Amino acid sequence: MSSATAAGPLPGPLYLVSMASYPNYGDELIARRWLRHLARTRPDDEVWLDCRHPGTASALFADDHPRLRVTDAIYRAMADSLHGSGREVEDIVANLGTPLYDAGLLRLREAGALHLLGGGFVNSLWTENALVVRAMREAARISGARLIATGQGLMPAGPEQLQGFDHISVRDAPSAELLGIEPGVDDAFLLDAVPAVTISNHQVELVVCVQSDAQDEGVFDRFVDWTRGMIRASRIPPERVRYVEALPGADYAGYDRLRDVVAEDGFVPFTSFWRGEFAPGPHQVWITTRFHHHLVAAMHGARGIALSGRSGYYDVKHGSLVELGSNWHVTDGSDMAFPALATLQRPRGFAERAVRAKRAEANALYSAT
Repeated sequence: MSSATAAGPLPGPLYLVSMASYPNYGDELIARRWLRHLARTRPDDEVWLDCRHPGTASALFADDHPRLRVTDAIYRAMADSLHGSGREVEDIVANLGTPLYDAGLLRLREAGALHLLGGGFVNSLWTENALVVRAMREAARISGARLIATGQGLMPAGPEQLQGFDHISVRDAPSAELLGIEPGVDDAFLLDAVPAVTISNHQVELVVCVQSDAQDEGVFDRFVDWTRGMIRASRIPPERVRYVEALPGADYAGYDRLRDVVAEDGFVPFTSFWRGEFAPGPHQVWITTRFHHHLVAAMHGARGIALSGRSGYYDVKHGSLVELGSNWHVTDGSDMAFPALATLQRPRGFAERAVRAKRAEANALYSAT
């Protein structure tokens, strides 16, 4: 089912399932978007967020919904199945049997709606994440809760294709074709309005992030070399170059290699970016591997270059934003010919349709009961 309007508003308690809390910026941004939407539309409902690190999540999302509860019941069941008892995750959810986290599983089974938040983690790259979906499916079988999945990226496709869900939306054309539904947009577009963009005469600033994880072999070294070459070709001095971290550790490795072309005080850690201490804007040109950097920066009018380092995964993700109108240049870094900054185009009408579509989907699912 791909229409959010057919079954009416979702009943509470509301239960969100997410990869947020590692942190990795994109997963956290999506969770925050949904929590803040629910704070506006369903402030009196109890909202559970099931994630891998509930302590971190409690700090990250402390002010995002007045009745937020954070748990890791599904992820405990997943870990038990994979690394502990070896029981099937459905058996753990249905029959309990471990007082260590039975209380959390009972809460899972009492939810009125189970919602898998968006992201690109249910696919053939991380097949173990199918257990998250299977746990949700079993809980819904027991309770009758409605099963929802939004903003999913299923490429490269694995065996789990969200069978039996009451509502599904996906963020890219290949995932839509796989399921036989219309393509939607990423959950990070869930905003009340598109940010206002004012073109100013500020000097151009370069913003960089080169991740060292989830790339094809040899790509990290190639991207570091390509990014250094692009910065030098741009003739932007280091004092106007910033490095913005999305995934702590995995992104710091890129900064450590590029610090000679970045401002002395130019490293922006995840926490500072999360807390709004660095703002994307139209005077910037981004060079990044990170999908949600691409999305957020383009939404704020920035030009950019997306480095796509995993075929079948990052090319699909970045390509979905270019199709929406980000106008970013996408490269795998194999060609050391660097585009001139003046040739990079600004986003045109990038976010308006996407924000409208995602808001309509969210309102149909979570309008007041």
